Amino acid sequence: MSSEPADRMHRRLIVVVGLLLLATVAGMVALWPTTDPVPDVDGAPVEDLVDAEVLAVEVVEGEAVPESGFSGDTAELTVLLHDGPDAGATVELSTGLDGLPDIEPGDRVALDRTVDADGEEHYYLTDFQRLPTLAWLLALFVVAVLAVSRWQGLRSLLGLALSLAVVVQFIVPAIVAGSNPPLVALVGAVAVMIVTLYLTHGVNEMTTSAIVGTAVALTLTVALALLFVDRGKITGYASDEAVFARFAIEGLDLQGLVLAGLIIAALGVLDDVTVSQASTVFALHDTDRGLRWPELFARAMRVGRDHIASVVNTLFLAYTGASIALILLFSTGELPPLEILNSEVLAEEIVKTMVGSLGLIMAVPLTTALAAAVAVRRPLSAPPVRGAHQHPPARPGPVAAEPGVPILPATTGHPPAGGEGEHVQGSQGPDDERNEAAGSAAERPPRSGRDGRGGSVDDDPPERA
Repeated sequence: MSSEPADRMHRRLIVVVGLLLLATVAGMVALWPTTDPVPDVDGAPVEDLVDAEVLAVEVVEGEAVPESGFSGDTAELTVLLHDGPDAGATVELSTGLDGLPDIEPGDRVALDRTVDADGEEHYYLTDFQRLPTLAWLLALFVVAVLAVSRWQGLRSLLGLALSLAVVVQFIVPAIVAGSNPPLVALVGAVAVMIVTLYLTHGVNEMTTSAIVGTAVALTLTVALALLFVDRGKITGYASDEAVFARFAIEGLDLQGLVLAGLIIAALGVLDDVTVSQASTVFALHDTDRGLRWPELFARAMRVGRDHIASVVNTLFLAYTGASIALILLFSTGELPPLEILNSEVLAEEIVKTMVGSLGLIMAVPLTTALAAAVAVRRPLSAPPVRGAHQHPPARPGPVAAEPGVPILPATTGHPPAGGEGEHVQGSQGPDDERNEAAGSAAERPPRSGRDGRGGSVDDDPPERA
């Protein structure tokens, strides 16, 4: 088989990705905020919180309030200021303990500094310093990724950094500046997808197939989201955070903000599934270059169905976990179940889950079909695609049989459907059928000098090409 068909189809997909990239760049240029997107705030500027360390804690018991569940306990703290105008000084302050975790000496806290009308300074406990803990967690995450994935893990970390940069430097400022939230999210999501997938998995047939499949599935997901958010009368006002954001940003489209969040969340699931499916297709084809498109597609879809089943459940659990407090609140009320489902705050999460799941379901066959069409056009001598799940060919020689499964003599025909020395779960080739027949007749003694298929064992097999 000539390599021209495979090269030609890959070039066509590259052209599609190139046009998509040009449209994305044009969109980012058009939507990029040209002025400072942060609105001016009237009044005095807010001072930074003061970093401090707890030196001593004295708990003072208070009068409990059974109706509210408050204990009334307070704590007298002695803290050392690490920054601010009084850096290096030691101050004492009092704070209530209800709703706070245990405070111990050595804890890092954030203090709010105020000055009253008489010029006297007061410090109040506002929060805890979590950055050191987050830094350790981030370091553990980076080490784990590099230890397991090595250079590909490093590329994925770079892709993660670029994704964060797109969100912080483009998506958020553009929405704050008044651009259409769904359009901004779609442009930013496509930019993240193209750059991070090529950076992580390399520029090859597998990655290009995954990108095109993700783009098509994402477009369909956006269309479904627009339809059902509008038909469901989702306004976005059910989220307290969104309402507060609208007070801070004049004219913010809360319904568009719901769509923007759905698009970004859907991309995170889609690119994972599409890359896995494309990788599975090329790995299956690497085990048997003789596979035709229908058989390769059918085998890869067996894996795809597992992906759909697991990721759909993952989406449900993710949205449930994010709304667990709300679900608990509803469970304590006396509202009918249908009225609870009809509430916007829950309907919004249902729409997100269902639309994201539909996008996932569409992405699997689309990407599988596209990747299989590219894979079957590769020549027999083409090397395995870098980044796909590799299945190294088995070396000739004795094979250890599973208990109760007989070993058949080597055949002189074509290798099994899973590739020479390979077995693809869920598929059955000619040799598999012979193994089943041999298993049922395992106790019959073989005929002398024969291999059970009419051929002589002593015959020299013809050399493979």
